[in-house]
Amino acid sequence: MSAADGPVVFDPADFGAIPSARGLRRWMRTTRRRRADRSFWQMFEDVYLVVFTLAMAGATGGNVLRQLNETSNRCTSWSCMELAYWIPLILMPLLLATTLRILLSVGPVSASRAAGFWLLATPVSRAALLRPAYWSVMATVAVVGSLASVIAWALLGAPWGVVGEAAVVLSALLVCAACVTVWAQQSLVRTKWTLRVADLLLIAAAVPALWLATRSGPDSEVQTATAVIIQFSGPESGLTPEQTRLLIVGLACLVVVLALVIVTARTLSKLSRTSVIAGGELLAGLAGAASSLDISMLADVVSARHWRLVGRRTTRRGRGSQGAAIVHREFLRILRWPRRLVIGFALLVVPYAVAGTGFHALVPAVAGFAGFFAVRPLMDGLRSVCRSTGLVRALGMDLRELRVVMAVVPGLFAALWVLAALPALGDGAAAFAVAAGMLSGAVRQASARPPSYAGPLVASPMGAIPPGLFSQPIRGFDLLLVCLAPVLLGLSSTWVLVIPGFVLAVMFAVRPKTD
Repeated sequence: MSAADGPVVFDPADFGAIPSARGLRRWMRTTRRRRADRSFWQMFEDVYLVVFTLAMAGATGGNVLRQLNETSNRCTSWSCMELAYWIPLILMPLLLATTLRILLSVGPVSASRAAGFWLLATPVSRAALLRPAYWSVMATVAVVGSLASVIAWALLGAPWGVVGEAAVVLSALLVCAACVTVWAQQSLVRTKWTLRVADLLLIAAAVPALWLATRSGPDSEVQTATAVIIQFSGPESGLTPEQTRLLIVGLACLVVVLALVIVTARTLSKLSRTSVIAGGELLAGLAGAASSLDISMLADVVSARHWRLVGRRTTRRGRGSQGAAIVHREFLRILRWPRRLVIGFALLVVPYAVAGTGFHALVPAVAGFAGFFAVRPLMDGLRSVCRSTGLVRALGMDLRELRVVMAVVPGLFAALWVLAALPALGDGAAAFAVAAGMLSGAVRQASARPPSYAGPLVASPMGAIPPGLFSQPIRGFDLLLVCLAPVLLGLSSTWVLVIPGFVLAVMFAVRPKTD
């Protein structure tokens, strides 16, 4: 047996010394700069426009946020007091669950297929190669968490000292959650358990929302001590108690977060190339969907990655024939990913929370959008059929018939969802309008045609854009708003029933276009 038939053993004497990750990145950076075809001033113009736009948007949004904070701070009614007390208990577990689910769907540490093939397969330290992507994820989570907490607590009318403490604490919690996702990415079992924890956090967010919705109190103003925004008009010696507490909380969170982030960074070598490359492909697909303004494609990319990681499932024998067989297969397909049903029913928190705060006029609109996002993930089968002419021919039915048949199971889910939200809606006609809007909107978005690039280009600040792209983001939401319009305008119950019923009839009577 020759030496060539045995296992391959890496010998540095044959290939040279293993380069460090820092040296390899420095060489790649130098190579890119040598082949760059843009001057410094061209790049500076683009950076300047981005920075100037962010500065203008930040200044405008900050001024609006300050005004809303002062307005909320002067509210002393029972609804405002209850809202300020319960919303943080809903928001914190909801943000933690969202962070866990989003990061686990992406990776969170990811790399492109080229990097996975050419770099991660080499003897170069994998942890050092993945460390820049890891730090970028942590920084993004910290910034997003800070912005979300500042906006939420400022809208509740909290003092700016409390807003700063909430931003520090919530950012620290979200960064810790990001470290947990990196740890969970190293094993499929860990990923499953982390997703279960995210589901428990959703339930934890639903409990105070239901409690808030079922409580009742006086509508008159109550005499409570409102928070006062502390202003410093003159020189003072030392720190105020609020500043001292913020400094202590900030230092404690910084020490804990840095320790956890550094410890997690040392485990990056345990990440498999499969999970890292899958995240890179997902980000590439999401970028392509965002560039074409096709919102429904975003969910398709996430769904495709999920089933690619699952690999295979146990097959089950179908039942019935023609339409009944398709309905049965759609029911089994939805049950194979039950977490989407959990998230869909968890969105019932939204209408109950709005109803509990006393804004009853906004409950139908909020329930309609929440129900839309609950039903839309169940339409993957309909979207696959509408995007594949060959699949329609193989099923042996007209596309209009297939749209009706494949909407049966999501329609039943929409009916159950609205029945569960009926105590918050308080009216049967409004509940029918919400159910019709969420179902017709989800069906329209799932059965929409691909983006059209035909026709003359339209000039915009972002460059020339095909006019067919402008209609992509609003498909589905337009029918939802049409069904909710009679409820929002305060029309009679007859119009509240007739208009959504007419929209449903037209939706399932018209054959979807495939060209």
